[in-house]
Amino acid sequence: MVSNQLQTNRFHTALDTIQSLGASQKILDIGCQSGHFCSELKKLGHDPYGVEIEKKLVDNAQTKYKDISFQVCDCEKKIPFSDNFFDTVWAGEVIEHIANTDVFLNEINRILRIGGHFVLSTPMHNRIKNTYITLFRFEKHFDPEFPHYRFYTIKSLNDVLTKRGFETVTVKYLGRIPIIANTMLITAKKIKNQIYLSPDLPSRY
Repeated sequence: MVSNQLQTNRFHTALDTIQSLGASQKILDIGCQSGHFCSELKKLGHDPYGVEIEKKLVDNAQTKYKDISFQVCDCEKKIPFSDNFFDTVWAGEVIEHIANTDVFLNEINRILRIGGHFVLSTPMHNRIKNTYITLFRFEKHFDPEFPHYRFYTIKSLNDVLTKRGFETVTVKYLGRIPIIANTMLITAKKIKNQIYLSPDLPSRY
C-alpha cells in the first residue's frame, strides 16, 4: 500500500512538473478519481478534463467541480477526444493497471498535439530492487489478486514510449533513495504521430 506521504509527494511533484511545461494548458487527467487534481490545475489557470472508469467517481467529481468536464472512460478501448486535442496528458499510477498497452498509449499519442507531453507515474523496478523483492517480498509484491498487470523499469518504459512516438524528457524518483525508489515520474514529449501494435499479441486497436 502506498503511504499517504508518498501520495502527497507524488501529487505535488506531478503538479509542479506539469506547471513547468507552460501556462494555460489543456490537460487530461486519466484516472481522475475525486477530481481534486483537476481542481488544482484549474486554480493554476489550466483547462483540465478528467476521465475515470468508475461512473460513481465521475458523478461525484462532476457534482463537486461543476466547472470541469469529467467523463466515464475505459482507456483500453477509446479515449473520447479528438486528435491533437491536449497539450498534456497526466496518468498517475495508471499504466501498471493497463492490460492492453497498445490501445492506451496509441490513444494518448492520438489526442496529444505534436510537442505535447505525457506525464505519468508508476512503481519503479530495477535489478537491485527486484532482487530485494524476490528475496523478501515476492508473494506480497506479486500477489495474483493485486490489480497490477505491468511492472516497469525505466528502460522498459522508455522503450514502450519510444515505439509509440514519445521521447523521454525527465525522470524523477519518489520515496526512498533513487536506486530502490517506490515510484518513478516520467515526462515524455510527443515527437511524432505513431501507432504501434505489439508483435505476436492480439490487439483490439
